[in-house]
Amino acid sequence: VKRLNAGQWFEVVFWAAFGVLAFGLSFQFDREISMYKFGAAGWPRTVIAVIVLASVGQFISDLRQRQKEDDKAPVEASYFGKLAAEHGSEFFVRMGITLALPLSYAGLLNLTGYYFTTPVFLAAYLYMTGITRIKPLIIVPAVIWGVLTVLFTRFLYVGLPVGYWPGFYDFSNWLVVLIRY
Repeated sequence: VKRLNAGQWFEVVFWAAFGVLAFGLSFQFDREISMYKFGAAGWPRTVIAVIVLASVGQFISDLRQRQKEDDKAPVEASYFGKLAAEHGSEFFVRMGITLALPLSYAGLLNLTGYYFTTPVFLAAYLYMTGITRIKPLIIVPAVIWGVLTVLFTRFLYVGLPVGYWPGFYDFSNWLVVLIRY
């Protein structure tokens, strides 16, 4: 069994602390909802539990993974070095955009709403991962968006952000009414 490095221990402690804190904070908005038997904190607690279980699984996987002691460089360092040598600065620009895309999505979500922003984000992210054919760029985000939208809007009655910019707000509210009734 290999020894865990400081980064792996930090990751485990961070996610465990995050889970405990988030679970504790979920009691501040836990109230009964007549149409949803698990209450207002039901689905957030489920997401928190999945995050904690995933971090525990990653921790166990890290503990069980065997590695030779005489490794000189981590796999990640040689991997990124190889990609940078093959692709030049384009690789780092693409990586930067890929990392910045979720931040821009989060920033636009309250302005333009989930119902408009999410399919655009999913298509952009697919494009950044190398998918360039138009059919998958339309079908895959539409299916993911459709399943998530119906699940959260129709069955879980979760109020997803509708945005407050004119047009986006109206479109989102029209779609919510259409899906729920």
